[in-house]
Amino acid sequence: MIRLEPLTGDHDRNAFDCGIEALDKWLRQIALQHQRKGISRSFVAVPNDDQSVAAFRNAGYEGVGADSILGFYAMASAHVSIGDLPAGVVKRYPRRIPVTRLGRLATRIDMQGQGLGRLLLADAVNRAKGAAQAVGSAGIIVDAKRDRASRFYQAFGFRLCEDQPLILCLPMWSRK
Repeated sequence: MIRLEPLTGDHDRNAFDCGIEALDKWLRQIALQHQRKGISRSFVAVPNDDQSVAAFRNAGYEGVGADSILGFYAMASAHVSIGDLPAGVVKRYPRRIPVTRLGRLATRIDMQGQGLGRLLLADAVNRAKGAAQAVGSAGIIVDAKRDRASRFYQAFGFRLCEDQPLILCLPMWSRK
C-alpha cells in the first residue's frame, strides 16, 4: 500500500503538512536542493499504486494522489564530539566520531499515530546500517524537534545525549 523511495521533483512537496511548519518548509524548499548538491538524502513514503490511492481516498484521505508524500525522512553524514554522546556509548572512541544524522522525519498530520513514522524510522536505520558497512558510522544521531518526538525515538532504543534532551543517539554496533 506504501512504498519508500528517494525524493524527486515529481513528488508533490507543496501539499505535505505534518503540523510543524519548519519541517513542511524544509521539505518544500530545501530537501531537493540538498539532495542535488549531495548534502543529504531524503526518502518519501508514497502510495504504492492506483489501487492504494483509491484505498486511501476510500478511507477518508481525499487529498492523496499518486504523487502525494505521506511521510519523509532525511539523512546525512556527520561527525560528533564524544562529549556530546551518552557516557556508555563512547568508551574507547576517538574524540570525534563519524555518525549518520537523521535530520528530519515527519508524517502527514492526518496519518500520525498509525505506524508510518515507525516504518520510516525502520527504513532509515536499515539504510544507515547498510551505508555504515561501506563507509563507517558509529551510530545514528537525531535532533528531535519536540519532547513528543524525543519520546518516540527513545521507544526505539535511542538514548539521550549528555545535557541535550532533544538530541538522541542510537549506537550502530554492539560493543564487546
